[in-house]
Amino acid sequence: MKKEPKFPNKILVIGVIFVLAGGSAMLWTLGLLPSLGDLWPLPLILLGMYILYSVFLRGKKDFYILPGMVLTLGGILFLLLNTVITEKNLSKIWPAFMLVTGLCLIPYALRKKARYRIAVLIPAISIIILSCIFLPFSLGIAPFSFTEFVLTWWPVLILVVGGFLIVYYSYSKQRRRKTLKTNQPKSNPPDSQ
Repeated sequence: MKKEPKFPNKILVIGVIFVLAGGSAMLWTLGLLPSLGDLWPLPLILLGMYILYSVFLRGKKDFYILPGMVLTLGGILFLLLNTVITEKNLSKIWPAFMLVTGLCLIPYALRKKARYRIAVLIPAISIIILSCIFLPFSLGIAPFSFTEFVLTWWPVLILVVGGFLIVYYSYSKQRRRKTLKTNQPKSNPPDSQ
């Protein structure tokens, strides 16, 4: 029996290290990294990426996907706050944290069985949609207030809920039909005598 090497995907790991080092060097040469103290999120990113590597490529438990995603995406967000994003007022970018949370839940949900997948995927997508709605208002990009937006677009919520219920009904009906077909006993052909 052939023994599996300790690090079977070392080329991938080395590639990720080069991408991170090259990205950091690029930010440094462009003057976006004023000091090495701004790189404090890099260990968080590396730890998160190692955890994700362990889950997806080494077969570790799915439980570690969420912490790995939080460390990776949270570290990237804080690195961007230290380097690229000039507005450091967290009260304006709070929806970005919602976005990170929703994005963290998606890979976790996709590794679950169908019933549990939907139970995690729907809240994840909802959080992402809400953060994308709140972010333009929080940053002051939207040409109107959030109150005007809600008063104008509230019927869309009813349309989305109705559409979801229709899709859910169709999906559950198909599933019921498949279940009935697989549970029906096979009929034997009549004996010809």
